[in-house]
Amino acid sequence: MAIVMATAPTIVLAEEAEQEGQLTTINKGEEAPYSGILLDSIAAAKINIDKKYSLLKYDLELDLEIKKLKAQYDLQLGTLQAQHDSLEDKHISLLKIKNDEIDRLRDIVKDNPNDHNHWWLAGGVVAGIVTSIAIFYAAVEIKENE
Repeated sequence: MAIVMATAPTIVLAEEAEQEGQLTTINKGEEAPYSGILLDSIAAAKINIDKKYSLLKYDLELDLEIKKLKAQYDLQLGTLQAQHDSLEDKHISLLKIKNDEIDRLRDIVKDNPNDHNHWWLAGGVVAGIVTSIAIFYAAVEIKENE
């Protein structure tokens, strides 16, 4: 049996693969019961594969566009976050400088209190003397002019 199988020609029944499928239109009354388009197996497979891969292609293109937009918005968000952080650091630095200056001025005031009572006393005495002399002079002048 093995010798017969080895020596006997084998017949392969298969369709030859064509590059393009064939489309055939038929009308009612011809060998099909209704009008339509007749496809061979290669053309039908090509249509199915084209449909499948076109959906995949558009899904990939959509995914790419979404990733581009996400990257663009992530960049904008990162830029805004960096600006915010910079302004926050600047604000904190200025607030620290202001508070340090206030503390420095408080220390100066504590070391040199504003106790100038002796000057107020001296100024009051001088103002009283000057006022008394002016009143006395005015009274003398008024008496002489009468």
